[in-house]
Amino acid sequence: MAKMMPQEKTKNGQQPKLKLRDALNDLKSSYQVDIMFELKSVEGLNIPADAINRSQNIEKNLEKVLTPLGLKYRKVNATSYLIVADKKQKKTAQAIFEDLQTEQTTGSELTSQYQNVRPATEIVKAEKADRNVSGKVTDEKGEGLPGVSIVVKGTQRGTTTDTKGVFELSLPEGDATLIFSFVGYLSQEITAGNKSLFDISLVSDAKSLEEMVVVGYGSSKKKDLTGAVTRVDLEQSRLQPNVNPVQGLRGTVAGVTITDNGRPGSDASITIRGRNSISASNSPLIVLDGIIYAGGSLSDINSNDIESIDILKDASSSAIYGSLAANGVILITTKKGSTSKPRISINSYFGTSDFAHAPDYRNAEQYLQARKDAEIADKGPLPFQLLEEANIKAGITIDPWEEIKRKAPISSNELSVSGRTERVNYYFSGSYTDIKSPVKGDNFNRVSARINLDVNITDWLSIGTNSGYSVKDNSGVRVDLAQASQISPYANLYYEDGVPRPLPMNIGAVGNPLTRTLLNRNYDVTKTLFTNTYTDIKLPLEGLTHRLNIGFTQKGQEIFNYTPSFKREQFFNLGSGNKKHYSFQNLAIENILRYDKTVATDHVFNFTFLYGTYVAKDESSLLSSTNIFNDVLGYNGLEIGENFSINTDAGKSQQVSTMGRIGYRYKGKYILDLTMRRDGYSAFGDGKKYGLFPAIGVSWNLSDEAFMANIKAVDNLKLRTSWGKNGNRGVDRYSSLSEIRQTNYVFGDGAAPSVGLYTYSLGNPNLGWETTVSTNFGVDVSLFSGKISGSVDYYQTRTKDLLLLQSIPNMTGFTTFLRNIGQTKNKGLEVSINTTNLQKAGFVWNTRFVFTLNRNKITKLTGNDLNKDGVEDDDITSKWFIGHPLGSNFDYVFDGIYQTDDDLKTITGAVPGAVRFKDLNGDGAITPLDRQVIGSSQATFTTGITNTFSYKGLSLMVLFNIRQGGQSPNATLNPGTNYYDLFNTLNIDYWTPENRSNTNAAINYRNPLGYAFYQDRSFVRLQDVSLSYDLPSKLINRAKIQAVKVYVSGKNLVTWTEWNGWDPEHGVGGRSPGENGPLLKTFTLGLNIQL
Repeated sequence: MAKMMPQEKTKNGQQPKLKLRDALNDLKSSYQVDIMFELKSVEGLNIPADAINRSQNIEKNLEKVLTPLGLKYRKVNATSYLIVADKKQKKTAQAIFEDLQTEQTTGSELTSQYQNVRPATEIVKAEKADRNVSGKVTDEKGEGLPGVSIVVKGTQRGTTTDTKGVFELSLPEGDATLIFSFVGYLSQEITAGNKSLFDISLVSDAKSLEEMVVVGYGSSKKKDLTGAVTRVDLEQSRLQPNVNPVQGLRGTVAGVTITDNGRPGSDASITIRGRNSISASNSPLIVLDGIIYAGGSLSDINSNDIESIDILKDASSSAIYGSLAANGVILITTKKGSTSKPRISINSYFGTSDFAHAPDYRNAEQYLQARKDAEIADKGPLPFQLLEEANIKAGITIDPWEEIKRKAPISSNELSVSGRTERVNYYFSGSYTDIKSPVKGDNFNRVSARINLDVNITDWLSIGTNSGYSVKDNSGVRVDLAQASQISPYANLYYEDGVPRPLPMNIGAVGNPLTRTLLNRNYDVTKTLFTNTYTDIKLPLEGLTHRLNIGFTQKGQEIFNYTPSFKREQFFNLGSGNKKHYSFQNLAIENILRYDKTVATDHVFNFTFLYGTYVAKDESSLLSSTNIFNDVLGYNGLEIGENFSINTDAGKSQQVSTMGRIGYRYKGKYILDLTMRRDGYSAFGDGKKYGLFPAIGVSWNLSDEAFMANIKAVDNLKLRTSWGKNGNRGVDRYSSLSEIRQTNYVFGDGAAPSVGLYTYSLGNPNLGWETTVSTNFGVDVSLFSGKISGSVDYYQTRTKDLLLLQSIPNMTGFTTFLRNIGQTKNKGLEVSINTTNLQKAGFVWNTRFVFTLNRNKITKLTGNDLNKDGVEDDDITSKWFIGHPLGSNFDYVFDGIYQTDDDLKTITGAVPGAVRFKDLNGDGAITPLDRQVIGSSQATFTTGITNTFSYKGLSLMVLFNIRQGGQSPNATLNPGTNYYDLFNTLNIDYWTPENRSNTNAAINYRNPLGYAFYQDRSFVRLQDVSLSYDLPSKLINRAKIQAVKVYVSGKNLVTWTEWNGWDPEHGVGGRSPGENGPLLKTFTLGLNIQL
C-alpha cells in the first residue's frame, strides 16, 4: 500500500491539505526521481490532498501542483527536476499571499486552495541571520554547476546555485555546517566557521548505479538492469585522435576485445566474450541512435559526435535484437542540444605518427655477416647479385624501411552548434580529418556532417531525425611491406632518372615495393548516408506511446585503378585498368509500442512491443581492359584497350521481426525482465527461415533491504542473473542456394568457345539458424560513498548448429559445403573496478581496472568416426579439435636444437643446427603421428589499467593495455625458409658451431617438416596518455567563451613484448601485416573551445 502523507488540519467542510514539501518528497520516492528545491521557496505552501494523480506521469503531477503556487519545474536530466519560481506567472506565491491578506481584511473567506500559504520572505525573516556568505560550486573541470543544493545542516534553510554555479546564503548565529549536494556528484559537508567566501569543487559520482544507460528501444537506470551492460566512459578518449569511435575503448571494457587495424580509417576488429562461431561472423551488432547500423563503417562516424556508448554483453540485455545479437550489441548514441542558448564547439588537433612496433631486419653490416655465415653453413659460395656487388664495392647502402616511409601528419577540424528551446532540440556538426600513414601511399581523409533534430509539434506529437553523411577518400597504393622486408641493403630502388626500378636486385623473386605506389593511379572514394527519421506519439491512454523508426542507409563506393605502360630494359608492358562501382541500400522500418504503468506505487510495469522489416540491396559492376596504348586518360580510357571484361552482381536480403519485452519492478528492489523475439531471414532454407529467441533476467537490489541499513560502508549492492538464446545469421544472403557462374567451353572442333553455365558452389536447402544459449551471473557494488565501485560477471555460452563451412571430398566436384553442424562453448570471468584513491585539496586520483578471462572450446564437429575408435574425429586440415579452443596450434613439439654430439638418427637429413622434435609415439622416427595440439592463439587473460589524476583544471590520464599468453605462428623466425640466400631476413640470433643456441636453428635450416615456429604474443603496452588543461573561467568569460581546453596526447607509445615481427596484438607472423597495420603510435596537440 502507498504510504500516507501527513495532512494539514482544516476547518470543518474544507478540503484537507498536504504540505508541498511532503508532496514533493513523496513524488520523489514514488517515481524514483530526484526533485531539488530551496526549502524557503516551498515552506508554508500547501496543496489539495487529492492533487496528485498516480496514474499520470511525474511531469503532469509536478505541473498540476506547482503552477497554482507560482512555481514551475526545470528538467535537469532524465531523472532530475529543479523547482524554481515561474517568473511568467501573474500571481506568484508572494502575490497569492497578499491577495489572501486582502480577503482577510475584507472579511471574506480564505480561498481553500491556498490556506496556510506564507511567503518565502516571511519565513526567512522568521529565522534571524547574523551574516551572509557566498561562493561558487564547480565540477572537476572548474566549470560552474547550476542547481546545486546548499542546505544549512539541521535547519530548513538553504538555496541553490545559479546558472554559473554562484550562490548567496544567510547563516544563523553560531556554528553552521553547509551540505552541498547535486545529482550525479558526491555530497560534501563544509564547516562554515568564520568564512564568508567559499570555493567548492564537487566530484562526479559517475560510477553510481543511478546513471541512465541505453538498453535498446529505450533506456534504464543502471540500478534497474538485470543484464550485463557497460556504459563506456568517453571523457578521456575524446582527447585521442580516434577516427573510429571504438578505437578509444581498447583495454577499457571488461569482456570486450578490440584490435586496432592500424591503417588510417579502417575498422577495428571487435569481439565480445570470445568467439562463438567457427565460420560465421563473430562481430557484434552496431546500433546507432536506436536503429540497426547496416552497411556502414564505424569510421563514417565522427568520434566527437558521440554522446555515449553502451555495450550489451549477455542474452538478457541483447535478446531484444534476437538473431543479430549472438555476439553482443554496441549501442552508440550521438549528441543532442543540452543548453537553452546556442553552444558552438570547436575542436582541432594536429600531430604525427610512426610505427608502434615493427620488425627488425638486418642492416648492411649484419646482412653481410649473415651471408658469410650462410656460406659456411652451406659449405659453398653464395654469390651476391651484380647490382649488390657494385654497391658493396662502392660502399652504397640503403635502409629499405626509411625508403618506404614518409612524414605522417594527422589533423582534424570539427565544428558543432547545438542547443534547445521549449519545442526544438538541435545538434549540427561538420568535420574534416586528414591522416597520412608513415607508409607511403596509405592515405585517409574524411568529410563528415551530422544533423540531429527533435521537434515537439504538440504535447502529444514529436518528430525528429538523426542523420549523418560522410565522404571518405582512401586513394593511393600502399607500399608492399613484404617486398620491403626482402630487399638487400645494397639494392638499387631507382634508375638514374628517378624512375623506380621494378627489380631492384635484378632477380624476379624480389620486387620493388615502391613501383606501384609511385607509378600507379588509384581512386578510392566511399560516400555514406545514414538517417533515422522518427515520430513519437503519446496515445490517449496514459503511459502509452508509439514510435515509428525509418532508418535508411545509402552507400556508394568507386574504386578505379590504372597501371601505366612501362618500357625499360626487359620490360615492355602496355597500360591496364579497371573501374569498380558498388552501391548498397538498407531500409529498416520499426513500429514500437511502449506502455509504462505504476500500480499502487510499488509495482512498476514496462511493456515494449516491436514489429520491424529490414531490406538490404546491393549491386556492383567491374569493367577492365589491358594493352591500353595511351596513358593520358588512365582508367577513363579503358575503351582504347583490349581484352575487355565486364562483371556485374546484384543481391537482396530481407528480415522480418516481432518482439515483446516485459519489465517489472517491485519497490525498486526486485526486478524481472522477460523478452521474446521472432526473426525470419531470407538467406536460410525453406522451413528454416524463422527463429525464436527468448530471454529472462532477474536482479535484486540487496542494499535496499532493511537488514542492510546499518552497513554504512555499502552504498549499493545488487545481484543479477540472466538466461537467453540469440541467433547468428552471419552468412552470405544466398547460402542456402547453389551458385551458378559463367564459363567458356569448347565443343566439337574447337573453332570457337561457347558460353555456358556451371554450378560454382553447392547449396544447402536445410540451412538454418546458428543459436547461442548463454547464462550470466553478476554482482554490482558501490562502497564508501562511491569511492570503490565495480562489477563482477561470470558467464557461460553454448553455441550449436554452427554455420560451418565443412571440407568435402573433391570427387563431389566441390571443396566445401555450408552446414549446421558442431558446437562450441565459451565461459569467462569479467571484473571491473573503479576507485577514488585520493581526493584532497582539489586533487583527485581515480583508477579503473578491468580484467577479462575467456575460455572457449569446440565440443562437437561433424560427428564422424572414420577410424571407428569410438571418439569423434577432429578436422586436422582446418585445425578444429574437439575439446580445444578455436585458433588451436597443431604441430610437432619443439625440443631444442640438435648440437654436434646429439643423436641425429631420429629425423632423416638432420644435421647440427636443425630443430629437434619430440618423438611422442616412441617409434624412433619423427612422423606426422608425432603432432599434437600445442596451445592456441587465445590469450590467457587481458587487463586494462587506467589512472586519471586531476587538479582543478589540470588532468592527466595514463592507460596500460596488457595481454598475457597465447601463441601464434611466426614464419619469419626461421631464415632458412625465408630465402636467406636471396632475401634480407629478420635480425635474430641463429645457431653456429661457435654459438650453439638451443632455441634458434642454423641460418640455412630448411625446415623439412614444415614446423610453424610459434611465439608468445604477450605484451604490455603504454597505450594512451593525455594531458589536458581547462583554462579558468575568469580568464575566458570576458571574451564570452564558455570553456577552453588545451591538450596533448599520445597513443601506442611503448610496447614491451618478446614477439618478433609486426604488432603482437594482430599476431601476424609474416613479412607483411596483410590488410592490417602496421599499428601506429601518434602524438597530437589539440584545442577545444566552447562558445
